[in-house]
Amino acid sequence: MIAGGHVLLFVENPDVAVRFYVETLGMKLVEQASELVIDAGEGFLIGLQKRPAGASPSATTGGPVVRLLAKLPIRQAIEILENRGVTFTVREEAGLTLADFTDGDGNRLCLYQSAT
Repeated sequence: MIAGGHVLLFVENPDVAVRFYVETLGMKLVEQASELVIDAGEGFLIGLQKRPAGASPSATTGGPVVRLLAKLPIRQAIEILENRGVTFTVREEAGLTLADFTDGDGNRLCLYQSAT
């Protein structure tokens, strides 16, 4: 019935957002059309589109949280990303290590991995 899809995030400046996702997080830009599409790995895509005038950032409206599965041991991934300027709030919950952070537009992201 459903053959995939992706999450769409609204951003103030798409060029700045692409640099964060590509240069800081190490993802790949795969499409530039009405929205910019980032390959987050394993078929998970993130669309970035200019936020409509007057719209609030996700973080202030309780918008979605994009959860990203850590490929490396999560503490190692956190250390690498902290060296690139990302600030995390790390917590353990239901057998997972969760490392919450935001992009430059306040979109909520979470790096996660099984705590076992």
